[in-house]
Amino acid sequence: MSDVVADRKRHCWECRRRCLVCDSAQPDCKRCVASGTICPGYGDIKPARLRWLDIGRVKSRNKRSKRTVVATDEESTKARHQNHAIKPCEGQVTGISRHRMKTDLCALSEAVGYFNGCIYYDLVPMEQLGSNPFVYAISERHIKAGTMFPDYLRLTLVCTTLSHRINRLGLDPNHGALAQAFYQYRGVIIRSLREDASDGGRHISDVFIAGVVMLLLIDVSHDIARFVMATLIIRQVQHGASSNWRCHLEAIQRLITLRGGIKILAKSKRLDSLLLCFLGVSVLGNTTCPAHDIAMTDNHVKELEYMIRHYQGATFSFQMCPPPLFAEIIRMNSLRMRAAERQVSGEFSIEAYEILARIEEYSPTQWASSKPAAINNWLTLGAIYKLAAAIYCILSLQSSSVLPRNLSLRNRCVTHTQQLKSLLESTVANLSLKRFLLWPLIVLGVEASRGDLALKIFIEKQLAELSCHLGSYVPLAAKSVLERFWALGETDWDACFDKPYAFATQIAVDLSRISPND
Repeated sequence: MSDVVADRKRHCWECRRRCLVCDSAQPDCKRCVASGTICPGYGDIKPARLRWLDIGRVKSRNKRSKRTVVATDEESTKARHQNHAIKPCEGQVTGISRHRMKTDLCALSEAVGYFNGCIYYDLVPMEQLGSNPFVYAISERHIKAGTMFPDYLRLTLVCTTLSHRINRLGLDPNHGALAQAFYQYRGVIIRSLREDASDGGRHISDVFIAGVVMLLLIDVSHDIARFVMATLIIRQVQHGASSNWRCHLEAIQRLITLRGGIKILAKSKRLDSLLLCFLGVSVLGNTTCPAHDIAMTDNHVKELEYMIRHYQGATFSFQMCPPPLFAEIIRMNSLRMRAAERQVSGEFSIEAYEILARIEEYSPTQWASSKPAAINNWLTLGAIYKLAAAIYCILSLQSSSVLPRNLSLRNRCVTHTQQLKSLLESTVANLSLKRFLLWPLIVLGVEASRGDLALKIFIEKQLAELSCHLGSYVPLAAKSVLERFWALGETDWDACFDKPYAFATQIAVDLSRISPND
């Protein structure tokens, strides 16, 4: 009887490899079935796993050639992290073939396989924080529903997986074909959007808004394809996030206005994922741009504050920043913008001190206790964003001459910096939280300009690893911006961000609730 119980509790080899809890279902575990992976079973002998290699990496050879030792998946993963700065993500299993995509159907099929085999697995640890309706494997039902949508929604998955794959494989001239395919499908998406934009009322439909939001994420999060193409053509390294993101945000804002405003759209549950993405990119994007170039209006501020109240009960919202702190970030952005437009007055300084006091007095305990699981993880995340928001408040408002550069504020900033670094050091290995640490790392990077070499090394290492983990170029773009800033010897917030940057790590939005007829 004990043997039977032991067999039932045995984990399949795939779940063991992924360090996941297996349901031990027979003949195949449900986790493997849901992700579209062939379950390797529960045998005593570990099954052999195939590993995809780049074209040209291995040539045919005869029996007399020297033996080549192929590292196991665990060994390659360990080596990859140890040598991250040299060859990021080398040897990552891509899950799809390297053959040229000949048809849209073939491209979509391979994109689904890659998403379920790679991207979805990376998102699964988020479920430790609670059930997330936006995280799921793409099923046959989703594929059938997708055929009813226009190209600008169907093919975004292809662009997303191509770009993710390029970032996972690292910078290599052999990957130029992937970048070429990325631009090919991005062009199809843009042409499809233009067709609907000129088709009567289609340009204000839910489907069209979703298409623009997805194009925003493609251009913000996947600018690596442009980097690869530039490397192949002119052999020059060109860093920096996409400059198109502001145009996309303005287009989304106009579409929202045509639909009656964001308050009207927020009543529709099917648009939750789109609106939360829009909020996150626009608000955090305004933190990493010059004060004189912040894109906000008084009406915009009121709408944002309404949205925070509307979504404050959602488990996953506002890029995982606690709603009260997210509201303070909006107020800081507004204050920076107003200070840049007119002469700084005493009222601005009073408002700034009030914001800083509310941030420092904030306790994430109530916010964390409202979450369905992993309370300690939520507490940690809340504490990280509290410290990052306080540092952003001091540095950005001193840069705008709203707050004074006195010893008291400097000491407070140093204390917050030490605490934030300590928390990040203990959190970067947590796979359920790792993808939400980019903005705190960037804030810490601006403070590191004051000469802390150890802090700079820590930030560089974490941003490089985060880029590989997310399959996104955005952390590397942030790393490049910070390194340029450090080389200048400046310390002001606005000197770091000489132009608007959108360091968004979200790669897609949930489209499962949207109907082709909406």
